[in-house]
Amino acid sequence: MKRLLKNAHLICPVQGFDDIGHIGMTNGSISHSSLGSPKDESGFDEVIDCQGQYVAPGLIDMRVQSADPGAEHLETLDSLLKAAAHSGITSVVSLPDTAPVIDNRAVIDSLSLRASQIGGPRLYPYGALTKDQQGHQMAELGLMAKAGAVGFASGAHAIQDSLIMRRVMTYATMFDKPVIHHCEDYQLSEGGQMNEGETATRLGLLGIPAAAEVIMVQRDIELVRLTKARYHIAHISTAGAIDAVRRAKANGLQVTCDTAPPYALLNEHAVSNFDTAFRLNPPLRSEGDRLAVLQGLADGTIDAIASDHAPVNRDEKAQPFGHASPGASGIETLFPNLMTMVANNSLSMMQAITAASRAPARILGLSGGSLETGTPADVICFNATSAHVINQSKFISRSRISPFHNQPSQGKIIMSFVNGAFVCDNR
Repeated sequence: MKRLLKNAHLICPVQGFDDIGHIGMTNGSISHSSLGSPKDESGFDEVIDCQGQYVAPGLIDMRVQSADPGAEHLETLDSLLKAAAHSGITSVVSLPDTAPVIDNRAVIDSLSLRASQIGGPRLYPYGALTKDQQGHQMAELGLMAKAGAVGFASGAHAIQDSLIMRRVMTYATMFDKPVIHHCEDYQLSEGGQMNEGETATRLGLLGIPAAAEVIMVQRDIELVRLTKARYHIAHISTAGAIDAVRRAKANGLQVTCDTAPPYALLNEHAVSNFDTAFRLNPPLRSEGDRLAVLQGLADGTIDAIASDHAPVNRDEKAQPFGHASPGASGIETLFPNLMTMVANNSLSMMQAITAASRAPARILGLSGGSLETGTPADVICFNATSAHVINQSKFISRSRISPFHNQPSQGKIIMSFVNGAFVCDNR
């Protein structure tokens, strides 16, 4: 199928397109992209008039918990990929926190095969940093890299042993793969229920200090200096950690990071009604931290935005706040939250698409995040201003607990393509 998308507002971080243009898709690739009107529409099987709506590279969600295998009652691979397709996400990068843990080649082979049979968005797995995510013994990084792991991640766990982390970083450099770390000092965070501060004291909840993240980030940056590894901080949430990354980049270290929409749009005051949908890990931070996240996104210190999709059993959420499990659905709110940040002038449209598409592709070495000729035709068309209210009961994902439930939002995915083929058509 040869398709032409015309009269489209193209957003391409690589080519710098931010104007009306057109793209052609042939045999799974982008055959051409250009501003202005096409000179010749013949030779295409289908010509779609986008009527001035945005066309951009598909989003690449670099932090997704699949729960499959092992907890299919929370999320299946099928429901996850369908939810992604309808949310403008054309590539999903899956964390290793499954049962069994993705810490060997066999599990990666199985996931890749199952995803290819389902179709839809691409699935890229991370390999675990340590065996069974225990933090004590390095996993089979080399074999997992050969099997297709795009990086090595700690998932929702933090490696406390500095020697293990040094060995992991050293070994990962042999495969030119990034080390993705959830940064948390357990000695400081153990037993904590929300961000430490005045709000926690008023609510009678145990606090988790920002230092629990900052100290771990600073330790890891020193290990990067020692090992020359490519290092990525997941869901960064504190001003101190962002400042540490800013300094590391200024010193030429290969340090990148991502954040998630809750840390840019919400703060610790959201916890005041004890709604466990706001129990997250890292916890929602202070307003100063939230503003630092927005500043970090605006100036490029924070490279990427990911959904941080983490399915949680409803029974484990239906507990007093301090006993509830952290986590929430994020895959179907990533796009509308991006559009919200654009609408409130926190980000430009180019910055939003770069953070959710081009930057993850660059960090993980994936072919995506661009409308350049010859690249895979993973493309989305969307209305940026279509207003709606987020309703978790209508999620395609089986995970239907969201901190953004009932929040006004905007943005609608009109079409999503993977390899030039429709995976979502809401025309």
